[in-house]
Amino acid sequence: MEDVFQNLCDLHLHLGASVSPHFLWEIAHEQGISLPQKNYWQFLNYFKIKKITSDKYLRSFDKNISPFVLTQKIQSSPYAVEKSIHHIISFAYRNLLLKKIEIRFNPFLRNKDGFFDVDKIVLAATIGLHKAMIEYPIKAGIILETDRQFNQKYHQIIVEKAIKYKNMGIVGIDVSGPNPKDGFNLDSLVEPFSLAKKNGLKITFHTGEFTGTSEMWEVIKKISPHRIGHGIAAYKDKKLMEEIKRKNIVLEICPTSNIKTQVVKNWYEMKLIIQTFIANDVPFTINSDGPEFFSTNVKKEYQILIKKKIISIEQAKQIINFSYHQSFV
Repeated sequence: MEDVFQNLCDLHLHLGASVSPHFLWEIAHEQGISLPQKNYWQFLNYFKIKKITSDKYLRSFDKNISPFVLTQKIQSSPYAVEKSIHHIISFAYRNLLLKKIEIRFNPFLRNKDGFFDVDKIVLAATIGLHKAMIEYPIKAGIILETDRQFNQKYHQIIVEKAIKYKNMGIVGIDVSGPNPKDGFNLDSLVEPFSLAKKNGLKITFHTGEFTGTSEMWEVIKKISPHRIGHGIAAYKDKKLMEEIKRKNIVLEICPTSNIKTQVVKNWYEMKLIIQTFIANDVPFTINSDGPEFFSTNVKKEYQILIKKKIISIEQAKQIINFSYHQSFV
């Protein structure tokens, strides 16, 4: 089966969920950061997500004890961002022989609440990226994320930073995070994302994971992204699948992540989702979301899908080849 994985790439991978805990432990101590866990083994276990309900998963972003928040704290410096990007890319090549990888993160969640200049954070990420690509024959790119809880001013700043550094490895823009309590204003993203497109950046958009098909329709109508992060809710709507296919929008599916966050109840439901997409010719890729947090990687994702007879070996080859050509890199 090894020849199946010749052109592996991971197009949906978050900076905070993709750095190994032992590496986080080391750079935390290098920076003098006080950790809630003083025992190394407790610290390692803290970052492994076994199973969590989707509502609790979203709420965890607001808690100081959340592994997501702690990771952001540890990575909040130019030094940590550079080292983390380099670590992820080099590890991906050495362990999986990935041909392409895209890493996404929000620079405003890595600048120590404004202590560091956002430009320094983004620049540090590109330096880590290029150092890794000099050392290993892998193509890599960075997607800058904005957040659903941000206003248009912050969306605009992140897009402007992406444009500024697009020739240094920034390849796209994304939006993620939980919805604010007073609701998510999608209109605040229309102008900034339009500017990103005009300047040659690609757009992906987290939707159809914790949100339903109605938001996916709105995103497609107002933003028309090149790809959609997750997008699994679309399998419930025949017309939506037709629209996704018509506009050639690619879904970034992350199976293990969706099961562990209980967005998808079990592998039987995941099989239904993926086979529905295949039957309706909906274009999609398979990704890890966060290898360290979810104890997986993109190769394992394909292996489990094949083992559970969700896809065949031949279909895996086709999806891998398709993913390679859908990369923003």
